[in-house]
Amino acid sequence: MGATDETSDARPASGAAFEDAERERRLAKLDALRERGIEPYPVRFDRDATAAELHGRHGALAAGERAGRTVKLAGRVMALRRHGGLDFADLMDETGTIQLLAERDRIGEAALADFAALDLGDWVGVSGELIASQTGELTVELASFELLSKALRPLPDLRHGLTDPEARYRRRYVDLVVNQRARDVFRARSIAISAVRKVLLDRGFREVETPVLLSQAGGASAKPFLTHHNALDIEMSLRIALELPLKRLLVGGMDRVFEIGRVFRNEGLDTRHNPEFTLLEAYQSFGDYRDMMELTETLVSEAALAANGTTIVRVGEREVDLRPPFRRASMIDLIKEYGGVDMHPSMPVQEARAIADRFGVEWLEVWGSGKILSEVCDELSEAHLIEPTFVMDHPKEISPLARTHRDDPLLTERFELVVAGRELANAYSELNDPVDQAERFAYEARQQAGGDEEAEPVDDDYVQALEYGLPPTGGLGIGIDRLIMLITGVESIRDVILFPTLRPQEGGGQHAPATATAPDSLALHAIGAPLADNVDTDGDGIPDAPRAPAPAPVPVTRRPRSLKPLAWLTAFVGLLSLLPSLPLADWSFGIGELLERPGRATTFVISVVLGVALIAVARQIARGKRRAWWIAIGLFGAATIVHVLKGPDPVAALANLAMLLAFVWYRHDFEAKGDPGSFVDALAFIPLYVGAVLVFGVVSLLTQANNVTPHLGAGGVLRTIFGGLVGASGPYTFHRDLFEDFFADALLALGIAGLAILLYLLFRPLVQRTPPDAGERERAQAIVREWGSDTLAYFALRRDKSYFFSRDGRSLIAYAYVRGYAMVAADPIGPPRERARVLDEFLAHCHEQGWGVAFLAVREADAPLYRERGMHAIYLGDEAILRCDTFTLEGKAMKPVREAVNRVGRDHTFELLREDRASPELVAQLNAISAEWRRGSGERGFTMELGEDVKGDDPDFVIALARDRSGAPAGFLRFVPAYGADPGYSLDLMRRRLGSANGLTEYLIANAALQLGPQGVRRLSLNFAAWGRLLDSAEDAGWLGRFEQRVAKGLNPYFQIQSLRDFNAKFGPQWLPRSIVIDDVGELPKVALLYASVEGFLDLPLVGRLFVPPVRAAVAAGDDPPAGATAT
Repeated sequence: MGATDETSDARPASGAAFEDAERERRLAKLDALRERGIEPYPVRFDRDATAAELHGRHGALAAGERAGRTVKLAGRVMALRRHGGLDFADLMDETGTIQLLAERDRIGEAALADFAALDLGDWVGVSGELIASQTGELTVELASFELLSKALRPLPDLRHGLTDPEARYRRRYVDLVVNQRARDVFRARSIAISAVRKVLLDRGFREVETPVLLSQAGGASAKPFLTHHNALDIEMSLRIALELPLKRLLVGGMDRVFEIGRVFRNEGLDTRHNPEFTLLEAYQSFGDYRDMMELTETLVSEAALAANGTTIVRVGEREVDLRPPFRRASMIDLIKEYGGVDMHPSMPVQEARAIADRFGVEWLEVWGSGKILSEVCDELSEAHLIEPTFVMDHPKEISPLARTHRDDPLLTERFELVVAGRELANAYSELNDPVDQAERFAYEARQQAGGDEEAEPVDDDYVQALEYGLPPTGGLGIGIDRLIMLITGVESIRDVILFPTLRPQEGGGQHAPATATAPDSLALHAIGAPLADNVDTDGDGIPDAPRAPAPAPVPVTRRPRSLKPLAWLTAFVGLLSLLPSLPLADWSFGIGELLERPGRATTFVISVVLGVALIAVARQIARGKRRAWWIAIGLFGAATIVHVLKGPDPVAALANLAMLLAFVWYRHDFEAKGDPGSFVDALAFIPLYVGAVLVFGVVSLLTQANNVTPHLGAGGVLRTIFGGLVGASGPYTFHRDLFEDFFADALLALGIAGLAILLYLLFRPLVQRTPPDAGERERAQAIVREWGSDTLAYFALRRDKSYFFSRDGRSLIAYAYVRGYAMVAADPIGPPRERARVLDEFLAHCHEQGWGVAFLAVREADAPLYRERGMHAIYLGDEAILRCDTFTLEGKAMKPVREAVNRVGRDHTFELLREDRASPELVAQLNAISAEWRRGSGERGFTMELGEDVKGDDPDFVIALARDRSGAPAGFLRFVPAYGADPGYSLDLMRRRLGSANGLTEYLIANAALQLGPQGVRRLSLNFAAWGRLLDSAEDAGWLGRFEQRVAKGLNPYFQIQSLRDFNAKFGPQWLPRSIVIDDVGELPKVALLYASVEGFLDLPLVGRLFVPPVRAAVAAGDDPPAGATAT
């Protein structure tokens, strides 16, 4: 610049508080302008020059020289500074930047003040004379200027721009302003596409447009996006390729056609894939794939030359020349060259599989030798193919639309252009034999039924078009985005797409499943493959039928409000019935007189039978159990009759009658099912119980046969025994008082015990008591792999969790049942658009069973989904997530971590490895560290831990290991995968030897983040800090937040809440708030108790096992699930 900077507004726009304050300041300026009658957003401005044009024509002006030309420009203010009483600014338009000079003598005092009041980012139009400043910089000496658009939000720090890649993609409009590299990339993209289009038009190709919305997607092996056409009432797809419509045009007589258009594939997001991308397809009648090779060479080289001025591009540290001719090599030759083996589609499939196994290539049972050959070729050659190479002559098995090779009937005339290990183009000699094409489609259909997701969909209409005659044709497809990546030297497809597909901010709304690419250097097992629509999910070895259309939404079902009052009233009436049996009862108000009955039997019948039964059934009434309703009706009806016949007792009779009528009135509120198994158990219990009572009673009476009058008889014995169960006396008089008292009390005790056991068996809740079987775990694992983008999703596979699968089988909810509650771990897992549906289905299921439900550690951003269903979200804490792609130890804020890493690193070495690569000796050492760390206690965790030791057999788990100088493990971390568009890992185990170096955990975390980041891992989820933000302030959280704050501070000394948050904060993480969601705030204390129990923080003496989920108890006992057991 020609002047030293006195930059106004130079403070970086970071932090919401600063941005809000800056916006308010600019709004005040806006109001002031309007009060002066100045329109800050005028209609138009006439310009006659651009920055690039002026630099091109007048860049040679000498310092102090004038061009003798008045110019008018428009652009954005990118810098403001004052030097020596002069005001300078940098004006940026689309073509470049030019300096502005404002002087009081030329524009006047008022205009100069307005110029100085401009903010960075404002759009202005200027007029003035073009000069070279005293330092030789081309400058516009202003005669006038006007504000064209007032920027209300500040730009990021212009020195660094948007440093977060996610923010760059999400706010591309800002990135283009502050990032010269981004502007260059998209300028190159435009130029390259224009060059491609020009080559084709110059060769006589006609540009056409074909439908984006199709009744059937075809032309590629990909999963389409589906939608519904309301007017036609049909399902439709967004196109996944351009091929089939373009070839139909050749059938119609167009000789040469091409299209550059968007296609859509409902698949993964990674550095090479975006669901929406730009594709070029061109078709030439009377040509073949060799013609397409020459055309491809020209298109690629001309695009590079137009965009860069040279055919040489940089790929990493290497230079690659895109100048024709390109190398040509067949798949068979490449396997021989890089693998030293001979392969051909004609070879026995067992031999092909053996070769694949030798090179670590996975294969499916339905694959033939040709498909395996292709996979082996990709594995062996792609890393070596840096220079442009046409990989030719693909097996017929993998090329359903390509013509059979003229020299080998098991190959096709097809090539793929590979540059720097990446496929750039694909071309065929097109198959124009309709009979052969129909047979190929039939084979693809069989492959698809066998689980091959890459099989081509059948298109009968296309076969019909071929029957009208397709001339010999060469066809070509080029991924435009990948071509631009190659030309511009960027590594991610998102950097060449203006608005790439992103996961919605804060975890809400949309989502696109993706392959979470594991670190290459770890050679991790491939994770995140989408679940096919036609695979074996039930473990019977037979592919499932295609999925039916999704069912209609399930209405949200809430527990009726009447249940709790009815339950409390039932218990109250039961308590009143017990009052006469309590020796210290207060009989004021006449209750004693009303309920008092002559004889011991009547007192016990009313007080024990009614009281115990009503109190026992009250809890099930609160859950809306239908069976409890029937029993309550019977009890209240019987009690009403008894109180009328015995006395009469009007108050008691009216109370029971009122309850009877209330239950009849609210009969539709009792819909919860009981456990069918419990009813069977109750029926089985009755004869066993009656038999035991009879044996006891008969034997006892026979022993007293000589001490009883009248003599024993069958009828009298039965009357005495069964009457005694309810406190009634029999027809006999016993001569021994001791036996009479014992026998009567014993029978009454047996009656009460039998009633309690029967009620328990009747009302046991429907709940799975064994872990999910292998088939269910496989289903759950497939869903987690496809849709488990949440950092807590993988913990759904914890072995003591039960699974609820949606009706279409694509979503799941992981939960544990304990004490009448379904404790759900995190959010539902499945397609985002189906999340609400599976939630509704699960809530309806819980309502049917009479369960309460609590969702633990759900994303706070998803709270509206639950609130819409009448539930309550309560802030729980914050999950700390490191961004591995931007993590660094540099900077003042990272000094404590940096010092710990350096200190520990002097005596330790760091290692990152896949768990399945840990030796048995290392596995034993790590588990010994865990045992020492736990000090005899069990594993904790439910929502954020797997609760398992290291087994050494899972390729998806990553171990971060620190060894001391002797080579012995000093501590380790274990991470489990997080899938989706933002691949990452979540911390599962954090262990170190007692007495190990201080700072070892910081050493492990920092080194793990630093090594995972360059390998494509973006997220690293650490610990969860409960109530973290409440320790700072809860003023904006309402009374509940303030109450939580008091609880958090009270528990802090015992659970180290503050220290855990401070530990996480040292790494500069992103904080992901999470909440607990419950359907009844009044149940919060109980839910809190159950939550602490399932997480392992609560171990109550004697009664502790009552709070252990049944499935967890089964897992702890080592019980295997029975064959065919079904999760609820």
